[in-house]
Amino acid sequence: MFKGINAIDFNKRFSNNEACYQYLIELKWGKGFSCSRCGNTAFYKGKTYYHRRCSQCYYNESVTSNTIFHGIKIPILKAFHMVFRLTAKKKGMSTLELGSEVGVQQKTAWLFKRKVQVAMKQDHAYKLKGNVDVDETLLGHHTDRKTGGRSLEKREAVMLGVEILSDGRTGNIRMEYIESFEEFAMRISMKNMVDTSASIRTDDYVSYRKMKEKIPNIETIESKKGVGFEELHRQIMQFKNWLIGIHHRWSKRHLFAYLDEYVFRFNRRNNRKVIFGQLMSRMMNQIPHPYPVIKGLWHYST
Repeated sequence: MFKGINAIDFNKRFSNNEACYQYLIELKWGKGFSCSRCGNTAFYKGKTYYHRRCSQCYYNESVTSNTIFHGIKIPILKAFHMVFRLTAKKKGMSTLELGSEVGVQQKTAWLFKRKVQVAMKQDHAYKLKGNVDVDETLLGHHTDRKTGGRSLEKREAVMLGVEILSDGRTGNIRMEYIESFEEFAMRISMKNMVDTSASIRTDDYVSYRKMKEKIPNIETIESKKGVGFEELHRQIMQFKNWLIGIHHRWSKRHLFAYLDEYVFRFNRRNNRKVIFGQLMSRMMNQIPHPYPVIKGLWHYST
């Protein structure tokens, strides 16, 4: 597995398409071949060096079959370079910048990045533990607090949970799109993000107070305009700055993808050298997502 964020080392390791395919072969068949159709473990040489032909059903399988790289229209080397740039840069890249650096159209870069974001999807099996602060925030058009309040007419709502370590620093985070500020909707997101054993702190918003009846480990305190949740609000501002500063524009349809990307990158911030390898492994174990599927994915369909 390749580890590192040094561009020179990356270019030495992946200098051509063949080197990229060899890396994928190691990821997919390094522990042995298994036919995706019949499960047979014996094979013959395929039609190219990155194919395997099953000795039982004679299916000629490419190393990219049944992965995110399936049916890719750009050279595999360019795909590797895009994944590397998205993982090596501390804050990622916009699709406009990504396409310009790799030499593909912005639409092509957008489609491939969306496939990468699918592999970055938050794992609902992992939940925040220990001391966790939770709050929600609004994204979109600026609205006067006195007249707009929590209106979602032109804005989207996101819930963010942050593990607060013993020294006050931030551990891992989780983020979820919420459709409303009703107690039921917020409680579902809370359960998706936070382990039942965690000690949860929130502000004294009415939905959180109602939530205490069904989630007894919640403590509601006065926010004091953010002073009571200083680290949590710092993380909210950092996310907003990242979303607008790097990507400039985003849509409601794909907001969940940006949440997944931010969380994936943030929770690996202390070990950035392994992000490329981990992401490539995920992409090789993810089903293909053609353009119509990617375009149609919404918050509730992921």
